[in-house]
Amino acid sequence: MPDSTQVPETRIAADFSQLDTLLQASPAVLYSGSQNPGTQSLEVDWVSSNLWALTGYRPQEARDPSWWSQQVHPDDLERVQVSFARLGKRREIYAEYRFRFRNTGYRWIRDHRRVCDPEVDGRCQVKGAWLDVTERREIQTRLHEREQLLRRLVETDMEGVLVVDAEGRIIEINPAGLGLLSCRDANEVIGNSLMHYVAPHHQKRFVLLARRAVSGEPVNYEFDIHDARGEPMRVETRCSPLFDAHGQIRSVLIVARDSSRRSDAAYQAQYLAHYDMLTGLPNRALFRDRLLQSMAQARRSETLIAVMFLDMDNFKDVNDTLGHAVGDRLLREVSARIVGCTRETDTVARFGGDEFGVIQTSMHSVEDAAELAERIVDTVSQPIIIDNHEIHSAISIGVTLYPFDDHHNADELLKNADLAMYKAKREGRNRFQFYVAELNRIVQRRATIERDLRLALQRDEFSLHFQPQLCIETGQVIGVEALLRWNQRERGPISPAEFIPVAESTGLIMDIGQWVLQEACRQVTEWQAAGLPPVRVAVNISPVQFRHRQLLDSIMNALQSSGVDPQLLEIELTESLIMRDADTTISTLRRLRELGVEVSVDDFGTGYSSLSYLTRFPINKIKLDQSFVRDIHKPDGAAIARTVITLGQTLDMRVMAEGVETYEQLAFLREHGCHEAQGFLFSRPMPGGAIQRLLTDSREDLRLRMLEPAF
Repeated sequence: MPDSTQVPETRIAADFSQLDTLLQASPAVLYSGSQNPGTQSLEVDWVSSNLWALTGYRPQEARDPSWWSQQVHPDDLERVQVSFARLGKRREIYAEYRFRFRNTGYRWIRDHRRVCDPEVDGRCQVKGAWLDVTERREIQTRLHEREQLLRRLVETDMEGVLVVDAEGRIIEINPAGLGLLSCRDANEVIGNSLMHYVAPHHQKRFVLLARRAVSGEPVNYEFDIHDARGEPMRVETRCSPLFDAHGQIRSVLIVARDSSRRSDAAYQAQYLAHYDMLTGLPNRALFRDRLLQSMAQARRSETLIAVMFLDMDNFKDVNDTLGHAVGDRLLREVSARIVGCTRETDTVARFGGDEFGVIQTSMHSVEDAAELAERIVDTVSQPIIIDNHEIHSAISIGVTLYPFDDHHNADELLKNADLAMYKAKREGRNRFQFYVAELNRIVQRRATIERDLRLALQRDEFSLHFQPQLCIETGQVIGVEALLRWNQRERGPISPAEFIPVAESTGLIMDIGQWVLQEACRQVTEWQAAGLPPVRVAVNISPVQFRHRQLLDSIMNALQSSGVDPQLLEIELTESLIMRDADTTISTLRRLRELGVEVSVDDFGTGYSSLSYLTRFPINKIKLDQSFVRDIHKPDGAAIARTVITLGQTLDMRVMAEGVETYEQLAFLREHGCHEAQGFLFSRPMPGGAIQRLLTDSREDLRLRMLEPAF
């Protein structure tokens, strides 16, 4: 009898093969994994095979616990972690963020993550999909900017602007148009037939004109209408067709103005209904209308908006001591300063008294809102001279984000921003606060790190630790890698993964990087003075440093001030860095080689684009990434490691394996001709003095670790 399981197993194999084929053609990468409850970082257990084709990463690389968080843009990471922290309350969440593709740099992806299984050891089990949405976001951004600019022009226009569809129904109207019809809210008008407002004796003529406009002919005409209260007026109109993407007329744009009473009080009342007379800013009513529009746009484009409630500190004291005239001039100056901090697409309004509102649109991170709020606080706090009086003003700001804030109602958002503003006043005034406490923690932590980083060099809080690098063949220490450490005097050690992104985004990395170069070279000089043989030191260079025009000067200064032989300095760059602008990179690397400095490529991953350029790069060494070393016992990991080693041998480059932790890994590397290794199997990173003692007293012990386990 035939095996009853054979047919089903064959069918299953065929189904899996077909599924893999479909995944290879899919624009989405599927994954499953778990969410770290502490950091909210994703740790991938399985990922579809098309990850390689779409991102340049191999599936086995993605299974490194730190892989996902290392690829997310530093400016987006905390926002995404806060968003996915809500998976405990919601079964699925969408997020968009910048993700580093191996060969093309950062691109926008849409991450759809869903809770699939009960928690295991406190970890949330998830499945999800990544989709590249870079082109869509670029188009949406351009469209949004144009839409916002057009909307601002329309909303501030003193002429009524209406859009009607092919049936004559009103589908859009600006504040001036509402004023013409004596309506307060667009909802009173949207959906109504425009014919409803046309005087009976002009309705037949209006129909003929509308047909001409719908046929594509611009029409100018003056006719009688009546407003919502039945009051008559004569309006002058200009009608133009609006076309869709296919060239078809989809609606008609009508620009109307009151030709019967342009200068009377009703016209001024329409302006007063939407604008503040003292500052010329939108008032609360127009602010609320724009907030509703911004919320709708944020939903469509899947971006963030910030709603800010601003209240001047101690404004009453100015009014009481210097008078209302000075107070009014102060309000106008503060208004101008707030507007000067914002973009054209943002909205600034005065609610009355010393209260203002701001809508910040098209945001991608919490930091965008924090930077604007901080800029406003700093700008408003600058002295203001009025009638020889130097006034020191200040402002408190409350910030809430949509859709971070669980309230999706415009009034609730404004209320929450108001509550956050009062919290800012309780905290000491002249500052900003977020409504969501977690966002305050993120921003405050980053601000604290930035503040302390600016003092760290002065306080001598940085130090270097060094991890030995050994020749696999002889067991001799041939170099060390310099690793930056920060021991903040109040809070203790801070991880480089936390402070390096802040240093890069603020530009502080240049001073810190210069210190690292100087200190690494100084330490080499100290070791030589102690009688140790020459030891090469490898220094990691960040992308910001590498692209800076002073990089070569910094390196030459470090070499000259220390007297170190340039051949004892190794500049370590990541593969993704050198691939961003290959031609510029090649020029810089050649100049480094002319100085005599060695160059190595860290995190080497055998991407095809890298291979096509590798022969052009003046590189001395490639480093086999520790994720590949860790997977050497697996067939795929072993194949990748062999390929990288063979590649280095073929191109006459040294190959170093990093992250070596077991004798099995070391045996594999030795068997296949890897030249150098570093990792916890030999030594953890340690201060310069400890390295000196290690090389002086324990050199033989260290060499023996190349041969047998240490007990």
